[in-house]
Amino acid sequence: MIVMKFGGTSTQDSAAISNVVSIIRARLHKRPFIVISAIAKATNILENAGKLASEGQGDEALRLLRGLIDRHLSIIEGCTNEERRRTLLRDLIESSFCELEALVGGVSILRELTPRTLDAFYCYGEILSSRIVAAALQDGGVDAQWIDTNQFMVTDDNFTRALPLAESVEKRLTAIAEPLLQRGVVPVTQGFIGVTTSGRRTTMGRESSDYSAAVIGAALNADEIQIWTDVDGVLTADPRVVSSPMKVKQLSFEEAYELSFFGAKVLHPNTMLPAIEKNIPIHVYNSRFPGGSGTSVAAKSAPPTPIVKSIAYKRNVVLLNVTPKARFGQYVFWEHVYSILTRHGAVSSLTCTSEYSIAIALDAKNNIEAIVHELSSLGYVSVQEDRAILCLVGSMLKDSRTLLTRFFNVVAGENVDMLSFGASASSISIIIDDERVLDAVKTLHEELFASLPDNELFELLEYAPAF
Repeated sequence: MIVMKFGGTSTQDSAAISNVVSIIRARLHKRPFIVISAIAKATNILENAGKLASEGQGDEALRLLRGLIDRHLSIIEGCTNEERRRTLLRDLIESSFCELEALVGGVSILRELTPRTLDAFYCYGEILSSRIVAAALQDGGVDAQWIDTNQFMVTDDNFTRALPLAESVEKRLTAIAEPLLQRGVVPVTQGFIGVTTSGRRTTMGRESSDYSAAVIGAALNADEIQIWTDVDGVLTADPRVVSSPMKVKQLSFEEAYELSFFGAKVLHPNTMLPAIEKNIPIHVYNSRFPGGSGTSVAAKSAPPTPIVKSIAYKRNVVLLNVTPKARFGQYVFWEHVYSILTRHGAVSSLTCTSEYSIAIALDAKNNIEAIVHELSSLGYVSVQEDRAILCLVGSMLKDSRTLLTRFFNVVAGENVDMLSFGASASSISIIIDDERVLDAVKTLHEELFASLPDNELFELLEYAPAF
């Protein structure tokens, strides 16, 4: 049994959905369970509509939503043929618009968009796209059944970043899915969204459909979790920055987690956690090139020599340096610092400590002003804005005798604010000026990968340089 998750670009129009149907049909013998993201840009539109409504721009919010609804109506015309099925989908889509109208009206009156209300907006993207895919499968002769995540994906009530309650999910999902899979039915559900025990819709954070697919895979003890996207797999660098990145054939769970945590967009960082717990391999495929080999992520043993596999970067970082005013014990001081970060829901991307001082790299989206205000009660705080994290990810990097030299030869002219080396065997990270990070990625990629064969689908573990 496999779990197959399809991203927004894989379902962006009727041709893409017809392609998804073909991919699923070719794998019916593996008993697939299907997880569907919202169509491309739908989540952004839903979020923007909510924000506009909270600013009193209800008419503009409805204009955006009407355009999104019309896209869905257009899609069903191209990927379904049976008229009764089309009529049911049209009715569902139009009734969803009526519900969104009511949401916009309420937010416009209150002029407030809470996380709970934002999740109410978000959920329509995945609900509509998954209903359309289920109908397209049925239209293509596949015995598919749509399942609403509110039947099984139980989460806590931390809206916009909810966490699934694994035991409840497994119990409910097993009871629903196993009878269907045994009869050869293909279940189709949504990524990204869940439900509280009191029945309120939640989401697990932006770009988290991969994570929900892994939760489902772990609950059902799947043989494999497949992530279908619009690239050939995990690449040696961001293709929007580097003109000719190469594909990485294999990654360990740790390497994949490091890459996603430090900015690579192919996988959500939390995706690896359920897979690691059940030791379920993850495979990243390109829905536009379904015959490709993709990238395999599993608990592989390390190669015999240090190998850099990819370069990641994270922009819009703020670096805080905190020095205590009074001489706390080190652990007491650090405890106070992290307690403040926890209260604000801020996760440190990198941390560096000296005897007493501590430097913390945070996403600029956090409430930096409030965090600095609280930290100032503990010590002296300096703030460095417009920073970025540049990260090398690979195997056995700590064992390399020359990698640091090559790395710093490339970034020698940059203003390096922090170095993290040794905490992980899979990564080396530095913090530099945000405006310089893209050039640094290009130069570093040229240094580390230019001598490899000019083949986009090369097997990295076989040909990557040892250091």
